[in-house]
Amino acid sequence: MEQDAPQESRRRSTLLGLAVGAGLWCLLALAGATPLGRGLETMAQDALQAYRGPWRNPPALLVVAVDEASFQEIGLPWPWPRALHARLLDTLAKAGAKLVVCDIVFAEPSAPEQDGALAQALAHGPPTILAQALETVDDAAFVRRIRIDPLPLFAAHAAGVGLAVLTPDPDGTVRRFAADFDGLPTLAAVAARTLTGRAPPPDTAGLIDFPGPARTIDTVSYAQIINPEHPLPAARIRDRIVIVGRSMTASGAPLGQADSFSTPRTHTTGLPMAGPEIHAAILGTLLAGSAGHEVPRGVSLALAGLLLPLVGALCFGLRPLAAAGVAVGAALAFFGGAAALFLWRFVWLPPALDSLSLLGVGAAGALYRAVVESKQRRFLTRAFARYVSPEVVRAVVAHPERLELGGEEAEVTVLFSDLAGFTTFSEKLSPKELIAILNACFTPATAIVLASGGTLDKFIGDAVMAFWGAPLPAPDHAARALGAALAMSKAVRALSRDFAARGLPHLAARMGLATGTAVVGNVGSKERFDYTILGDTVNLASRLESLNKYYGTDILLSEPARLAAGEAFPCRAVDTVRVKGRAGAVTVYEPLGPAGERLPDFAAVYANARQLYLRQEFDQALEGFLAVDATRGGDPPARVLAGRCRAWLKSPPPPDWDGVFVPEGK
Repeated sequence: MEQDAPQESRRRSTLLGLAVGAGLWCLLALAGATPLGRGLETMAQDALQAYRGPWRNPPALLVVAVDEASFQEIGLPWPWPRALHARLLDTLAKAGAKLVVCDIVFAEPSAPEQDGALAQALAHGPPTILAQALETVDDAAFVRRIRIDPLPLFAAHAAGVGLAVLTPDPDGTVRRFAADFDGLPTLAAVAARTLTGRAPPPDTAGLIDFPGPARTIDTVSYAQIINPEHPLPAARIRDRIVIVGRSMTASGAPLGQADSFSTPRTHTTGLPMAGPEIHAAILGTLLAGSAGHEVPRGVSLALAGLLLPLVGALCFGLRPLAAAGVAVGAALAFFGGAAALFLWRFVWLPPALDSLSLLGVGAAGALYRAVVESKQRRFLTRAFARYVSPEVVRAVVAHPERLELGGEEAEVTVLFSDLAGFTTFSEKLSPKELIAILNACFTPATAIVLASGGTLDKFIGDAVMAFWGAPLPAPDHAARALGAALAMSKAVRALSRDFAARGLPHLAARMGLATGTAVVGNVGSKERFDYTILGDTVNLASRLESLNKYYGTDILLSEPARLAAGEAFPCRAVDTVRVKGRAGAVTVYEPLGPAGERLPDFAAVYANARQLYLRQEFDQALEGFLAVDATRGGDPPARVLAGRCRAWLKSPPPPDWDGVFVPEGK
């Protein structure tokens, strides 16, 4: 039966992990259909686009931009005279252009001589692809598209006619293309057919292989081409595919509206891309056969449906840190694999939601394991807290009336002790290892407390609470308590050396002792109560235990405890503090050895430096504290006070400074 329990626990954890993974998969499927989910994926894609390199074998492309500079140079409103476009085509022909793609729709007739000039240029110039457009008419009862073709006069002399259309995503960014739109071949598809002699299949579509941000493709101004005084060198045009179209950067331009679009690179550069350059990028993608492919959502969901339950089952069976590490590793591996696939093969597997889901299942697993282990630790803590000292048992036998609820006031010395850094290293240990270490620490501590006549009140996690002077009075309770604290500290140091030899965590005990009156008796309900101690003395002992971390000491005791323990114990006054929960200041002492030992010489130097410190003679006090630190080869309290001296020398204390240190927190 004992072996069946862990197996059942593992089985339950595995099933719960599978269920949570499946639940997150359902949420993933729903999120992928929302604008927010799609937006996360496109953000990831756009970020990765910035790391894609330029075209390996770029086609010879040239964009001729109808831009603001051209309007200023030409000085005419739009539409420009057709003879001007004829001059452009004639110039391109003389320079040896391979193909011209005109992203301008010539649908309306103009002056006959103007149309005739353009028709002649189309007939005798380089092969030219003209643009057609689709105009959508929305009505309450129907939606109708109207095709706008170039004039037959122009179409008869053109190498082809293609649909000038770009299809932005819902966020307004152009990422994808199609060779066919509404049954019509696009401008880039007709150009590719003219160049290669083969029309792309109508279902050709995918991600545009942008060579870079805006203006990556060679771009010149329209006015530069037709300028007779400063003509563009013919070498810049010869054997190139020329795309002509609007490239306005401001919506208030003469064209009435800027013909520019957001692309994946816009999110990193902030620059939109002109429509003609996007058509050029699509044409380059078709010619190179480098269109990006997208993994179907069904395949992506199937992959997530496999990974999430598996990672969930694994994480729910691991310790919290391990579960978090596995989830982070799985998410990074998935995202990294998807990124590598996109950058090197231009295949898009959406990674954002899947990676977040993997992190989510890991977080759920870590939380679940943390709760389970927290329950286990509470169970262990309760089990140790059941311990009752023999002194309490004897007192109850002698006085059965003490079984009633209530207590009596007594002069006692209270000790609080805990293990420094216990919270940190307990997270790295299994409950079995943790209980073994606590047993190893509690066993000598219990023996020392009981041997000195103390009462072991309780174990609180890694903390020990004990007191002397009750239930049986003891005039020397403070001396007994201090002697026990020194013995416990020595035992923990020996145990720590043994642990270090076995590769176990380093142990150090911090203890606080306080002497004063307290209420001792049974506290609880009639059905269940504990024999314990309450009062300000208990709180002070707990505060002194925590105060050790400020001074790097192992044991601190209050002044009443120091006086009650007697002069046999060599001690030094470390500092005066105002602990939380007390209005008055408390002078705290550190024992420097067992009863009977001589007070070390450095203690007098420290005491003198402390008096100088209280008189605000910080430069001389600093010298004294540094001397103590040097004499001992490292004295933590002296270093702490030396640090305060340096701080006060840089910024003197206020006039009402009384030398009392107020620690933060407990």
